[in-house]
Amino acid sequence: MTEETPKDLNVKSEDDQGQDPLEQLQEALKDAIRQKSESEKKAAEYLSRLQRLQADMENVQKMTKRQVETVTLHATERLLLKLLPSLDALREAVKIAGSNDALPQDEIAVGLKMLQEQMYRVLETEGLEEIRAVGKPLDPAFHEVVSYVETEDVPENKVMEEVRKGYTLNGKVLRPSLVVVSKKPKTDEPSSAESE
Repeated sequence: MTEETPKDLNVKSEDDQGQDPLEQLQEALKDAIRQKSESEKKAAEYLSRLQRLQADMENVQKMTKRQVETVTLHATERLLLKLLPSLDALREAVKIAGSNDALPQDEIAVGLKMLQEQMYRVLETEGLEEIRAVGKPLDPAFHEVVSYVETEDVPENKVMEEVRKGYTLNGKVLRPSLVVVSKKPKTDEPSSAESE
């Protein structure tokens, strides 16, 4: 064993504090490679997680679509079952009207009115409501104007006549009413610009 001199100790401590630049680069390179590897692992985990989430989302969309189709089908079946008695009554009315034992006009009218009321009650249970139009002020949200009638007897923009019934379904306009609306008659008096 040799004894170290204070000079050797100084050299050793300088080497410890100031590493060789090549060793520093190698350490930095190892550190960068390690960080890159960790980043690639994290990126792969994120990609895998994203792919699973995307697959889950597609499955939820498919399941929701199937559920909507099922609910729609059941609602349609329920409505049709409610309407079948009206269809049966209408079929009977056509059969009677085509036979030699035709009923009097007033009896046919009463039967058709009853059938109409029966159908309306069924549709009403589904949320259908008639739009009341005649005598009401014109409302573009509920009425579609097909023509105007000039009159002094009724205020302007009042519904005078309903050409076709309108309906709402659960508060939303399903079909607007086609209406005839009042307007003020044109005056034959020349305007002040024309008289000058």
